[in-house]
Amino acid sequence: MNNLVEIYKNESDKAFRSITSSDISDFVTLVIKAYKNEKKVFACGNGGNVASVQNLVLDLNMHPFVSEDKSSRKGKRNKFQAISLCDSAAAITGMTNDIGFENIFAEQLKYQASAGDILFAMSGSGNSSNIIEALKVAKDIGMICVVMTRNQNTKSDEYADLVLRIISPPSNFPGQTGGNNNNFHYEDCISKVSHIAVGILKQYVENEN
Repeated sequence: MNNLVEIYKNESDKAFRSITSSDISDFVTLVIKAYKNEKKVFACGNGGNVASVQNLVLDLNMHPFVSEDKSSRKGKRNKFQAISLCDSAAAITGMTNDIGFENIFAEQLKYQASAGDILFAMSGSGNSSNIIEALKVAKDIGMICVVMTRNQNTKSDEYADLVLRIISPPSNFPGQTGGNNNNFHYEDCISKVSHIAVGILKQYVENEN
């Protein structure tokens, strides 16, 4: 048991460190620019990634604008906001029924997004059809496209302005081998990148006031 725990800890650390600090910094810079310009950050993913989407959206919308002890509102709040494209079961099932599952994110962007907004697309494979369609629409709108993936040479690479990519050898931890390689570590990394962005944005907002 202890050996498996150590395997997970070591692999997870290596996975996170495989994402270059410059790429993470570029992502944070995009988020701060979106805040300054009062743009939106849209996020989407499938399966377990939806939890990461929800966490990122909640933190971006709330954490930079409250006191450290979370007892009161603090700091300037403009029209900047983060939006989950995974929120509405009615919208997702309705669009799946009417126009196909591959369009559930793209269709929402068509009537909510504007040029200069960010799309943060989470796809372990980098090839999910609904992610690819969302990226295509985002590029047509003039959005900035950020993709986080655990694979190389993905379909999403073609549309991404920035790729946060985990480059790790095959995992030896149960539950994430084969086609699911490093998926636990990938999901951990989404959380870490999100928290870095939220924390630095909070610092920026506080220094601004």
